[in-house]
Amino acid sequence: MPGWRLGGRGDNVPKILRCFSICYRALLLLYPAHLREAYGAEMASVFDQLLWTEWRSRGLRGVATTGCRAIGEVFTVAIPGQLMSDWMIAASLSLVITSGVLMLLVGIMMWPRYRFL
Repeated sequence: MPGWRLGGRGDNVPKILRCFSICYRALLLLYPAHLREAYGAEMASVFDQLLWTEWRSRGLRGVATTGCRAIGEVFTVAIPGQLMSDWMIAASLSLVITSGVLMLLVGIMMWPRYRFL
């Protein structure tokens, strides 16, 4: 992916920053496609800048904090965005309807067996 070199800083970037950057790009796959396509490259670039700034100012602790914020964003932005997709809504409705029909059929099939209780 473009920008994996942390803003073009080359090979003098610490390995831990590269790992965080690659992991963040993998986390971007959890975001809804329309959001990822529109803002994914910019989000990755900003994340790289944050990593570099935190590395220079606070070291590994700052990098870890930035990584934790990125993971938190997955739970507050990416997953809710996926849950609001048309596909997820259709799959959820299908599951609910199919479960209801199954329970109804099981109830009908079991009725003669327990009608005297």
